[in-house]
Amino acid sequence: MEMQTDEIDGITVVRLTGRFDIGGAQAVDLHFSVLAGSAQKLAIDLSRVTFLASMGVRTLMLSAKTMLRRGASLVVFGADDNVEKVLRATGFDEIVGIYPDVQSAKAALTS
Repeated sequence: MEMQTDEIDGITVVRLTGRFDIGGAQAVDLHFSVLAGSAQKLAIDLSRVTFLASMGVRTLMLSAKTMLRRGASLVVFGADDNVEKVLRATGFDEIVGIYPDVQSAKAALTS
């Protein structure tokens, strides 16, 4: 799992590439923990995530809950059908907004 972070218009954008399985989650957990504790607006690009397992969902869920507790916002965008299906099946979409593209994700974070 590769992780790239950029600041765009006051929003921290995280681009993930690869499999978000146990190995992928272990590779990015520390980075997500830091971002969840410091970013005010976080948008996670899942367009290059080819597989999402429960450990990946766990990483995303822990980050989301940490951010919500401190009044910050997190959204995800760009998930393919299979990844989005996993997110919805786990109830992740009840806590975090899932958007088709970066424009709609940014709009949700700035409204």
